[in-house]
Amino acid sequence: MCRMLGIVSKNRISGLWLESFQRLAIGGKIKRDMSEGHLDGWGISGYLGGNAVYFGRSEKSAIDDFINYDAACHKAILSNTRILITHLRKATEGVDKIENTHPFIYKEWVFCHNGTIHGSEKLVLPHHKYEGTTDSERFFKFLVSKLEKRSSKYYPEIIKSAVSEIADNYKYTSLTFLLSDGEHLFGCRDFREDGNYYTLYYSYQKNVCLLCSEELPGFDWVKVKNKKLIMIDKYGVQSEF
Repeated sequence: MCRMLGIVSKNRISGLWLESFQRLAIGGKIKRDMSEGHLDGWGISGYLGGNAVYFGRSEKSAIDDFINYDAACHKAILSNTRILITHLRKATEGVDKIENTHPFIYKEWVFCHNGTIHGSEKLVLPHHKYEGTTDSERFFKFLVSKLEKRSSKYYPEIIKSAVSEIADNYKYTSLTFLLSDGEHLFGCRDFREDGNYYTLYYSYQKNVCLLCSEELPGFDWVKVKNKKLIMIDKYGVQSEF
């Protein structure tokens, strides 16, 4: 479980957005049977010189680890990355360690996920290495295996097909995720239970587009419908599938 934020900005990322998102570590929406907080790790990833990088990542909460979180925000701002993915973790699979902390990076791809896929050990692919033990990382590598060496014009249909394959073969709470290749930001919302928690919203303002699990203040938000995929390119052009 988690809270996710994806940003596509023509200008520098604003620290105010990341500070507002950080507050969800304590005040973020939870399911009725959950304890409060998304306190099992945080990560901030983007692009530097065309390469996917971590600006910061920790198995601690973004509140307790605020010094490092703030430092990571500063690095992200100074990097001039046009795409940023940030994650606050609430663990359901895998212990609290850095290898299980989102976002995950593989080559040019950055990914984070909100939900649980049951029986995900079957998703392990022999030609991929895995840092940790989460269903989310297995889901990520499964998606990447479908997208590698394919033209970006086919990405939306490949992603939709891959998500449908998981949905047809696994029990899950949600397959909601953010994914980027450095040129596009994808946001997918797909849930089977508790649609009040497994949410994804988008907002478009001048020079910035955001995808977030919750509505942050200062923006006008639209909820992504279930089974929908949003694609935003680095210039802010948006498409829905």
